[in-house]
Amino acid sequence: MCKFKKMVKLFIFFMQKILLFISYCLMLPFAGNRNDIEWVVGVDEIAAYVHNIANMLDNAVSVSFSKNIFYSYKYSYALSVNKEIIQKILRIFYGPVLLGYLLHKARGFFYVGSTGFLLDSIDGREYEFSLIKKNNKKLLCIFVGSDIRSYKKMMEYAKLNDIDCIFTYYYAYAHKDPFQYENYRKIIAYSADKYADIIYNAPIDQISYLEKDTFPFFYIYPDNAFIRNDDKYKNVETIKIVHAPSNPIIKGTPLVRAAIKKLKSEGYNFNYVELINVPHERILSELRGAHIVLNEFYAFVPGVFGIEALAAHCALLTSADCMIETSLPKDSNAAWMATKYWKIYDNLKYLLDNPSEIKKYADTGFEWAKRNWAYSIVRENLRNTLSLVANTENKIN
Repeated sequence: MCKFKKMVKLFIFFMQKILLFISYCLMLPFAGNRNDIEWVVGVDEIAAYVHNIANMLDNAVSVSFSKNIFYSYKYSYALSVNKEIIQKILRIFYGPVLLGYLLHKARGFFYVGSTGFLLDSIDGREYEFSLIKKNNKKLLCIFVGSDIRSYKKMMEYAKLNDIDCIFTYYYAYAHKDPFQYENYRKIIAYSADKYADIIYNAPIDQISYLEKDTFPFFYIYPDNAFIRNDDKYKNVETIKIVHAPSNPIIKGTPLVRAAIKKLKSEGYNFNYVELINVPHERILSELRGAHIVLNEFYAFVPGVFGIEALAAHCALLTSADCMIETSLPKDSNAAWMATKYWKIYDNLKYLLDNPSEIKKYADTGFEWAKRNWAYSIVRENLRNTLSLVANTENKIN
């Protein structure tokens, strides 16, 4: 069965390459002004990165072939199909046709995640990357998590440092072969190393097979979404604690629940809100009234939810640690209460015993997040970087 699936994928990939060639030739008369698009950003929405990056850049278009249930953004090119099987079939044809057109129109391509216009599981996007570079286009990649993270390397790191990590329990819970995607992550890294002008990644938290030096991973949060609320810390009757895991196993939810249970059994009075599979708007609403946020406890970066918590003026407990993930800003550990998975109860108890410390962490974290990851700040930094890339000679590494 596996061999049959591989043969089907190889056939689809071969057919896509033919479609891409035909599209590239036929689209030339319809392309209009060549290189009149600066950047193509895509090709699947992840945590609003495609939407935000495309909006940050001048004369950029966005591409999202998959529908993300958490966002309702509009994209320049999209497949807004509800049925997943139909979306996958349409993508087989639409992807190479669109790439053939955009190769005439765009000066550069900015890939978010590990997917591509063609079937990426065959060669890790090497074929389409090679065409982009042969057409003298700029190529950037940003990786956002397990799209590049190596199970083998992460487990080796965890064993060497005698800690549990994001993969320790996940695959047992998911009933999957942990090495099933290891080769895929190797070829994804190889293609990016070989062709990308710039790669954004968190080298420890997203430990990978990448060999090229990478630029630090960045978060993006709207300027107007930074809402400092000093009033919620005045005359507090009941402290509100929020935990909103996207995946309870890899975020440490069982340990959070154990800490909450013990504190309640000891007589502590607080309001604990746990949010799983709820709309994003509900999470943001709960954060606005929260005092303490319990984030994830096996990762080394704060994650998008961590930034949302800081922007909502909450004290954040998370395992993120700039002493481990050195690509984080050097003052990061002052922005939150660095909390290893075995310290959740102790650190939460400390804040409940010392409520004045909650606001101190919230104040520091709010200013840190705004200083580093506000939309306007990231846009300026990104534009400066890309202007340097635009002026460099295009070549295959």
